[in-house]
Amino acid sequence: MNDNLHSAAARFRELLNRHERMLRWMCLRRAYADIELADDYFQEVSLALWQELPSLTPDLPPKQERAYVKKAARFALSHCSRKNRHNLQHLEPETIIALDQLDKENEQFLNDLVDALPESDRLVVGLYRAGYEAPDIARFLGTSTNAVSQRYRRAVAKMKAIVEKENNLLKKEIR
Repeated sequence: MNDNLHSAAARFRELLNRHERMLRWMCLRRAYADIELADDYFQEVSLALWQELPSLTPDLPPKQERAYVKKAARFALSHCSRKNRHNLQHLEPETIIALDQLDKENEQFLNDLVDALPESDRLVVGLYRAGYEAPDIARFLGTSTNAVSQRYRRAVAKMKAIVEKENNLLKKEIR
């Protein structure tokens, strides 16, 4: 019994390590960038994954495992959101709508930035945004992990340069 618990705990730690970045990002988005609430959500998602662990086949391909984990996390987050709706009840409906709209605008802005990149960079950034890790992307592209990381850093730098250029243009217009 004790060995089963230890092997389940080890398996859970590995699962969580593989998907922690994606899960934390999902929690942060659901919490509207409230870090404390996102941490609470992450704990709830972790608990839900622990409860789902016996039904998760150990030898799933990475993509299927990721989809399973993402689905379980979404389910847990939907329950978290319902439990924490009272936190949003003090907000006016217009504020909640504005927050949702801002989230959509930020997503669209990010999509526009990614679209401005060369095709090879768009692919790497898109795979990162989909939650894939550098080693998985490297295998998919047939290149090294360092090359993928470097391409991603360059793509992010290009997007930052675009944002800075737009900010400078706005500042000139305001003057």
